[in-house]
Amino acid sequence: MSHSKTKELTASDIMQRDVVVVYDSDNLQDAMNLMTQNHVTGLPVVNSKSKCVGVITASDILNYEQEHSEFLAEANSDMARHFNPDTQQWESVRITSFALEEFAEISVSEVMSPDVVYVQASTPIREVARRMRDKKIHRVLVMNDEFRLFGIISAFDFVELFAEEG
Repeated sequence: MSHSKTKELTASDIMQRDVVVVYDSDNLQDAMNLMTQNHVTGLPVVNSKSKCVGVITASDILNYEQEHSEFLAEANSDMARHFNPDTQQWESVRITSFALEEFAEISVSEVMSPDVVYVQASTPIREVARRMRDKKIHRVLVMNDEFRLFGIISAFDFVELFAEEG
């Protein structure tokens, strides 16, 4: 792919269309399980009308756990140990060993970030990259103005794009 061809690409050209989502009414255990099963560190959060209302990340869950450690005292020492900051992934073998009954009682909507950074499908990829850089984020959602989710673009999607270009 030539450099001029790359300039012409839009978000819809490089986005992942099969997006794993979690519902705002799901609990944190559901979100953690989805992240582990799908080898992702963040999920778009949708409501019952399929409108994207936020994003939840592994970091959000860890931060919540640390902020509320007085309520989750037993889990406090275990949880961070089972998240690998280098790979940004939960260790799937041990995640089920947590005694986190409390997480089954906490809804995703309580922990998610309601600030959704998104681009339109027609946004040029240079603008997508700038937005990700400026916001210091690893993924950006592709949506319309009604917050309907069409896809997601991760930093790795850019790596793949430019690796194929050579």
